[in-house]
Amino acid sequence: MLRWARAWRLPHGGFCPPGSGFSKVPVAPSSSGSREGTQPRPLPLSYKLLDGEAALPAVVFLHGLLGSKTNFNSIAKALAQQTGRRVLTVDARNHGDSPHSPDVSYEAMSQDLQGLLPQLGLVPCVLVGHSMGGKTAMLLALQRSQPPP
Repeated sequence: MLRWARAWRLPHGGFCPPGSGFSKVPVAPSSSGSREGTQPRPLPLSYKLLDGEAALPAVVFLHGLLGSKTNFNSIAKALAQQTGRRVLTVDARNHGDSPHSPDVSYEAMSQDLQGLLPQLGLVPCVLVGHSMGGKTAMLLALQRSQPPP
């Protein structure tokens, strides 16, 4: 038997009652919060690397907002086993086991990956991103794109 769920409505002020002391969370601007002309400083991200053939480009999974590297555990394991590729799952800054920073811009997340991928010897690689991870992957691809041979 099907039951219908009641539609919930938020009060005019959202979840926070007036005068409760809770403030709304500010939304980060699309550009880096740092001074113009400076690059965001990369953070040492938490990751899990599944071993595979070094001659093949690795596959890098980037999770969405409120996610973590564990979101891709089963698919990463299956892909590594079936293709023989190295598979990397990464916690973005402010997510999972990675460090936190007030700068949560896509530029900063891209810089984090630009520091991590060469360090692990995963350049070139295939980027697979969901939601926030997809936007990060697109920005990284645009910043580091190379013309085909």
